[in-house]
Amino acid sequence: MKKFSFIFPVLILAAAGIAILGCTSDPTPPIEDFNLVFKGGKYDYFFDAPKIVDGKTYDVILTIEKCDDDFIGSYLGGKISFTDADGEEFVLSGWSKPSTESVSVAKTYRWTFEAGKKNSDSQTPVNPATTPDGGKQFFHFEAQDNEWHNYPEGKNFRIKGSFEVKEKQAVSGWVSEGEVTLGNSESNPGKGTLSADDTAKIRGMPEGSKIVISVSGVTVGAKDSGSNEPGWGIGSIGGWVSEGTGINSIKINIPDDTVAGDNVSFDCEIEISAIISIFPEGDISLNIWNGGITKAELFKPQF
Repeated sequence: MKKFSFIFPVLILAAAGIAILGCTSDPTPPIEDFNLVFKGGKYDYFFDAPKIVDGKTYDVILTIEKCDDDFIGSYLGGKISFTDADGEEFVLSGWSKPSTESVSVAKTYRWTFEAGKKNSDSQTPVNPATTPDGGKQFFHFEAQDNEWHNYPEGKNFRIKGSFEVKEKQAVSGWVSEGEVTLGNSESNPGKGTLSADDTAKIRGMPEGSKIVISVSGVTVGAKDSGSNEPGWGIGSIGGWVSEGTGINSIKINIPDDTVAGDNVSFDCEIEISAIISIFPEGDISLNIWNGGITKAELFKPQF
């Protein structure tokens, strides 16, 4: 796994990840009301439906109501696999980070997988990437500490929560609902709190909508250079997150396939549902510390 230049105390995964500020930062006894145990930070969620079919897209949703306090700061990741009658494992969709990386006290996290896609995994998915009759399909989940080290086998976390897998409805097109008005705070274009009208508009967008944030002037280092690499966070929806603050934030990342350069531009898509999940009320702000935001446009889906 790789490190980001900014370590947020909340949620992230393999080749990227999510850190969880889900509970308070002060040490507390292990929770008593739990239904999941992440043994060594690992968990396999087995599911019969929907059946994974080659080429189709699926959402895996992890909802955490509460967790052992020392789970805070973990980096999370996962992949979809199945085992055959002999117990041999086959990858259906490789290791991936969440659709939206967030740092928050909210506890709903979503991964999107396309059956047959390798993603960030070193293993090639089975072809065709369809669960055979008799196969036992599962989402393999792992957490690491904030230095990207695997937890020891005896390090277990008690979680009150649930996993869900849903087939993602195909979108035939996107309809623009206009741009939000950008600010200019601390000399960073596009940084600042959105207007009340824009915030209300975001909250009123239909299910499946997204915001597309255009970023320019970004300094990107080469992969494995240790500086502003592809995949690193360079901005957020929300404020800067310091350990123990409990501030909500959704990261704006440099895309994984970005070529290194001093004046790089790219678009970042974030699902509106992810924003609403951690900003159910109050102000919504845009934050950038590498480059500037030139446009933020809202889109609703056509099915």
